[in-house]
Amino acid sequence: MIQTAIARRYAKALFELQEPAEIGPTAATLKVLAEVFTTSREFRDLLLSPVFTPEQQAAVIAQLAARAGCPPLTGRFLTHVVHKNRIAHIREMSEEYGKFADQVSNRKVVEVSAARPLTDEQQAAIRAQLEQVTRSQIDLAVRVDPAVIGGLRIRIGSTVYDGTVRSQLSRLRLALAKA
Repeated sequence: MIQTAIARRYAKALFELQEPAEIGPTAATLKVLAEVFTTSREFRDLLLSPVFTPEQQAAVIAQLAARAGCPPLTGRFLTHVVHKNRIAHIREMSEEYGKFADQVSNRKVVEVSAARPLTDEQQAAIRAQLEQVTRSQIDLAVRVDPAVIGGLRIRIGSTVYDGTVRSQLSRLRLALAKA
């Protein structure tokens, strides 16, 4: 919880300093950096090790940011994060910054759980229907969950629409138990 609050505070500070044209490249850079930090043990060890000075760590981050083509302000921000010893929260910062960027661009990430993989046509139909209902651009994250049995479970933010066979059977079981 505290990590999320710290990450949100840093992400909000960066977001408020950005020009609108810099938001997309910054979000992409943070996402890539967070992914590398999460997947590469060597990179993570380099940034978290007390053997390397904050200046050396910041130099590595600055080179990566420059190669990723991120705005100069983002490079300075990442250097500041390293100097404040908060780079361990880069994944959370990236997620929080992405949320701010999505709000501004009127985008919503929607998680869809289905029993089987959805075809491209099915995903397009779901996306079109959700865009009409939410009046936002939709990014679908489709997940296969055999426990669903049939139907779909759709999560938009903290709201869940559960049209799965499993939940219908559970509601029927409860109704029969009451009767």
